[in-house]
Amino acid sequence: MKDTWIPLSIAFLDDSGTIINIEDMSPDQTQNRYRSNRPALFALEVNQGWYRLHGIKAGDKVEMREAGIMGGAN
Repeated sequence: MKDTWIPLSIAFLDDSGTIINIEDMSPDQTQNRYRSNRPALFALEVNQGWYRLHGIKAGDKVEMREAGIMGGAN
């Protein structure tokens, strides 16, 4: 996470929006590589701990909306 100063969590998603796995990333380090457990189409980064706080885990599905961007809660 070069030039990133805050800890993040990354969720890897397949083409249906299902979370493959979630990894916590450490700030300002370049040694570790964060990879999905199988081929992923998307990666969604949020503040570290956000997925845990909201009870989101591997196997959950993310809703993606038409419009060229991934949709979120309104």
